[in-house]
Amino acid sequence: MKKKPLGHLLLAFALLLQLAVLPLQIAAAEPEKSPTWIPSINYLALGDSLAAGVTPTNELGKGYADFLAEKLAGEELLQTSNKGFSYPGYKTDDILKDLELNVTKPVLGMGHQDQTATIQQSIKESNLITLSIGANDVLSKVKFDEKGTPLFKPEEIQSSMMSVGMNIQKILGKIYQLNPKAQVYVMGYYNPFPTLSADVQPTIGQLVNSLNAAIKSGLTGTPAHFVSTAELIAKNFPVYLPNPQNIHLSEAGYKVVMNAFNESLMKNYPWFKQDVLTVNTKDASTVELNWEPVIDTGMIMTYQVFNGDQKVAEVMGPVLTYEITDLQPNKEYSFTIKAVSQNGKMSIHNLNKVYTLDSVPTEPTVMFTDISNHWAKDVIELAAMKGIVGGYTDHTFRPNQSLTRAQATSIIVRALDLKPQSTKMAFDDLAYYADSTKADIQAAYEYGLMSGVNGHFMPNKPITRAQLALLLSRTYAVATGKPFTPTAPAPFNDIQKFSKDTQWAIAGLYQLNIATGDQGKFMPNAPTTRAHAAKMIVNSMQAIGQ
Repeated sequence: MKKKPLGHLLLAFALLLQLAVLPLQIAAAEPEKSPTWIPSINYLALGDSLAAGVTPTNELGKGYADFLAEKLAGEELLQTSNKGFSYPGYKTDDILKDLELNVTKPVLGMGHQDQTATIQQSIKESNLITLSIGANDVLSKVKFDEKGTPLFKPEEIQSSMMSVGMNIQKILGKIYQLNPKAQVYVMGYYNPFPTLSADVQPTIGQLVNSLNAAIKSGLTGTPAHFVSTAELIAKNFPVYLPNPQNIHLSEAGYKVVMNAFNESLMKNYPWFKQDVLTVNTKDASTVELNWEPVIDTGMIMTYQVFNGDQKVAEVMGPVLTYEITDLQPNKEYSFTIKAVSQNGKMSIHNLNKVYTLDSVPTEPTVMFTDISNHWAKDVIELAAMKGIVGGYTDHTFRPNQSLTRAQATSIIVRALDLKPQSTKMAFDDLAYYADSTKADIQAAYEYGLMSGVNGHFMPNKPITRAQLALLLSRTYAVATGKPFTPTAPAPFNDIQKFSKDTQWAIAGLYQLNIATGDQGKFMPNAPTTRAHAAKMIVNSMQAIGQ
């Protein structure tokens, strides 16, 4: 078959640069979703014809952005997607111009109610952004003779490459200025002319490598991730680039690119909050699991706890902790938490932690890696040395994390070595807690340290500063046999609406220098952080004489 002249290819490419994209609005009904710990993704695709989804026949179809959106939607992770700011022929300066002018363009994607959107607001609302840009900057400087030999001026190519790197850095700078938390993934390019003769392939390969190097240089100093595609497309270019006279991918090729993006997402995207599931050693054969609730707690009925493939427990929705016993030291375990909704839907993306129980229980960590510059460093270390508080297995203390009512109760009860007299629990929301935690809460109730509301202890609620003040005031009375009576009210202007008992408890802590407040405020309704709790409890124990 007679080979078509390369000029036809260049003509098609020139026509492609002028191709206009007609807006297409895709509406998607909101399905009933499974419970999840992962915030929904708002996905924005920026770039050229590859992001727009131009086909090998120069029609607008599905590109990698469409397939990535569909994959995320299939896994119930996607809230919205929009590729409306991706246009064929776009160069890096086109995106910069769009950003500068804050252009409005038709929405092309899923989950949106509006027909149009501005680019700056779209960036602000997106937590996932993909970018494919730069190829047109360079290809416009390359011509081919009748034999298919690429012709270009090295100085023009070098200038184009430098512009690509600098412009991508400007684009990313603007993105992160608008949305510092955006997760950005930037596509690397493939060889668009694999069917040209073998003797010109080294030159084309060098151009592609230089272009990708320029793109990578634009990522320098940013948290953006580079997604390589060159080797993947080269593996089966007859299938992925079926039209020798067109540089665009087939659906199979776009899916390969999508998979490359998805693989990078799996490795780098912050799917779960840090410490959403923690494992702590209790003794030589026991660990305690603690996890965060799913995002929509109203839909949750139970959490299932797994040790490997075996379900060891199913706890009611309010419970966020469980002890697993009879474990062996120096053996690796895989713990999983699954959420089940009221309609019986199971979470798709579950919490998992691999953990090895030490042969000897770990002593409380004194030096923590995350408090070196913290204001409460000294008192936290003192609290740890006294065994009042402990750290986590990753050698952190997490000083800004809130303390729950159950945790605060256990710290005080164990510090005073209090034991319950009755085996009948005073509260009806502790059924799925560890026996040791239930015993601590029962002892606190019997000694008058803590109370609940209508038979509920609300163990997972953060303990407020006012509640901790009342607990510590009662702790003083239990430990010394008599209450501490302050000689003057506390000098705080934000506690007047609280009960007299609470106000005097705060006054007592102030007089004993246990709590000093900040700028005339005690902040009584604020959750108590682990750092503030360490300070207040250590100071209380010192005042008591323990």
